[in-house]
Amino acid sequence: MDKQQTVSLIIIAFNEENYLKPVLDNVLEQDYPLNKIELILVDSASEDRTKELMEAFADKHTNTFLDVKVLDNPQRILPAGWNVALPECTGDIITRWDAHAEFASDFISSVVAVLGEGEDVCGGPRPTKVADESNLQELLLLVEESAFGASFAKYRGEGTTDSYVDAVFHGSYRREVFDKVGLFDERLVRTEDNDIFYRIRQAGYRIKFDPRINSTQIIRPTVKGMIKQKFANGFWIGKTLFIQPGAVGKHHLVPLVFVSALGATSLLALRGIRTPLKLLSGSYVVADLAMTLAALGSRDKKE
Repeated sequence: MDKQQTVSLIIIAFNEENYLKPVLDNVLEQDYPLNKIELILVDSASEDRTKELMEAFADKHTNTFLDVKVLDNPQRILPAGWNVALPECTGDIITRWDAHAEFASDFISSVVAVLGEGEDVCGGPRPTKVADESNLQELLLLVEESAFGASFAKYRGEGTTDSYVDAVFHGSYRREVFDKVGLFDERLVRTEDNDIFYRIRQAGYRIKFDPRINSTQIIRPTVKGMIKQKFANGFWIGKTLFIQPGAVGKHHLVPLVFVSALGATSLLALRGIRTPLKLLSGSYVVADLAMTLAALGSRDKKE
């Protein structure tokens, strides 16, 4: 694979008028030839100026890129947005950027380099940051970066070694990967990525984590927004068990096991058998404190 590979870059957005311009600026700042990039902007029936901004950008930069397309996703959900965009992709490589993120200027050239080394799917570290440095947002960032708030997925940190993994964030793919595994399952509103990576692995492809590919996710700026996101994640993991159980990892089931154990030990406590509940509660407190201290230590190192 040489440097002249064409790249289809997908951005799917819903009500992202406050974040869309910076991410589009990141596209313009790429060190890969822009005339080899096909930009596909998908508006998910936004209620703000998201689509207007997309269309204005397309009008201004039509001759800058290989092509710029603005598409509609009336279903709003992310897997449907993927399925709107993928049939329009003509590039040799397909990548999707989240509108709520920032991307290194060498993101696409690094993707091309990694796939050029014989890989089929790749991604890199995707640490998190706050939109502003208020005390509340710094607290939310600590929650997001703790194992309780997110997971142990390698891409969530600032990994420095390459390896093969089960999934990546802001993934990039040779186009033939989708030719083989098909489109996204629109029944899975929030776990479409779990499903697609499972199907990619089942099809025999390996997923490469490479520290050369860098992006940063901007966290939800409110407590309400974060709680809504975490609740939805758990809800859809539960539904995925009945649709694509192979896409659910053991770590995804830890909250279910804990809540089930909490319910069972609470019933025992009502019958006078209190030791199991005390042991479970004590273990939870110890684990919570340990992960809190680990998150604080990690933040101190970064600062």
